[in-house]
Amino acid sequence: MVSASLALLSDLYNYNHWIFNKVRPFIGGRVCEVGCGIGNITQFLLNAEAVVGIEPQRACCEHVRQRFADHLNLRFVQCQLADCPSREVPTAGFDTVVCLNVLEHIEDDVGSLVRMRQLCGPKGRVVILVPAHMHLYGQLDRSFGHYRRYNRAGLRKTFAAAGLKPVYSTYMNALGCLGWWWHSRCRKRRQIPRDASRFFNRLVPFLDAAERLVPPPFGQSLIMVGTTA
Repeated sequence: MVSASLALLSDLYNYNHWIFNKVRPFIGGRVCEVGCGIGNITQFLLNAEAVVGIEPQRACCEHVRQRFADHLNLRFVQCQLADCPSREVPTAGFDTVVCLNVLEHIEDDVGSLVRMRQLCGPKGRVVILVPAHMHLYGQLDRSFGHYRRYNRAGLRKTFAAAGLKPVYSTYMNALGCLGWWWHSRCRKRRQIPRDASRFFNRLVPFLDAAERLVPPPFGQSLIMVGTTA
């Protein structure tokens, strides 16, 4: 069964597209997507040379296999990142590893980044998006299975410990901090109300334009890109 949080995110096309546009400049032709879920980001990778999606949940893996069955450049493997590299997900098989809103679910984040580095070929890139600022950690994080939230300095140290050189980082979705604080810390909700999510989704084009003009010093999410060389 597909999780309620993934199903909710599938409705937020503007938000998913905003995330993809932020990481698009760092994505090459041979891509490994760690934790592809039900394809909320995969849908924007259809023109890549080759994409391998890793997904541990059987229901999600079956969903994306059916959803993208007509795209021969996409392949999906039901496995844990801890099982990689493997025959199906080979060492140095990719120029880009993309891991968006997944690392916070993994207790051993350094070990996971090491495995992502191993999947990259020479001068490969690891592209990460994680929830930002530990002071926002609340009931939503616990409900979603988050071990932690990150700040820029802490994530740089985690990258360095995994043998990755951080080359780019940025916060995004500053307004989302307020919404997360309200629903997670104040209201102690276990899910974000659907009407609130849909309202936020309608605001995304305006938020994107504003943050292009003035990059925020904080945000609900943090993006970081690291290289293997």
